[in-house]
Amino acid sequence: MMLSRSTAKAAIGHGGGKSRLIPTTSTIIHRLKSSGCPVTGPILKKVPTLPFVGSMIPQHSGLPVFQMSRQYEFNSELRQKFGEFIHYGIPGFGVGLYGHMYTIFDPNEMAKVVRSEGAYPSGLIEKLWQWRRAMLESGSVLVSKKDSSSSDGETHDYGLFDKGEGWKRHRTFLQTGMLDPVAARGFLPGIVLAAESASSVAPLHSHNVNEYMNYTAFDMFCSFMFGKQMNTTSTSVSTDPTVKGENKENEQFVTAALGVFEKTNAMNLFPLEFLMAKFFPWYKTTKYQALQDDWDTVREIGLRLIY
Repeated sequence: MMLSRSTAKAAIGHGGGKSRLIPTTSTIIHRLKSSGCPVTGPILKKVPTLPFVGSMIPQHSGLPVFQMSRQYEFNSELRQKFGEFIHYGIPGFGVGLYGHMYTIFDPNEMAKVVRSEGAYPSGLIEKLWQWRRAMLESGSVLVSKKDSSSSDGETHDYGLFDKGEGWKRHRTFLQTGMLDPVAARGFLPGIVLAAESASSVAPLHSHNVNEYMNYTAFDMFCSFMFGKQMNTTSTSVSTDPTVKGENKENEQFVTAALGVFEKTNAMNLFPLEFLMAKFFPWYKTTKYQALQDDWDTVREIGLRLIY
């Protein structure tokens, strides 16, 4: 579970009173021990960081090497090496020149953070700078100009992909349509039908279960969002040229959607991508241009399905 600096402040200060961040945490623990108070909860471990690259150089930080093929093992290795509560740096996700951020693995401690976040919590989605840039450059209606720039220099509000009042308004609107029992009775049959269709071709995807899950999730989500059965889980493994021809656009849709996620993850491995976007916003790297191409495809087909 990853936390921003402000969120970690809530974790350290939970229970009332003023809260301070590192390096005063060790002082607080020392005082508690000296007073005879029991010290519970995980101890914060600081991982070395550098400007611009954070902790992304394993030879300096000691962080496990992050590779796309081993992304699920990364957190497990991180926990084994540094413990339950970690402070390290990932530019683009974290805060400031060093990309400072926190990861906590104890669910009980994380529950304290969630309860302390308030009406406008900070989440991972607001850190997807690639998506925000693509939204702005493609003219998304979710993006609006702020009356004045925020403390970080941001001049636009990204709605559901931001935080604060704009996020709250979009979230409340979607939540009403998604979680209301009356509304759910309308879209759940479509989701069930998409799941049944995907289940029928599961054996044909045995060579790549992760891809199968991606296609299945896409079909189930689209049945809710667009009220349409996309059937990409089945047509992607079909050998019938007629079937594939009829579903060509849907397969383009899912391929581009998955491409956005894959390219976002790949770009996050290279701090240079974030730095180029931050300091040279007019320049588009090869990786970002590829992501934007997929983004534009998703947007174009999605708008056709809506209208």
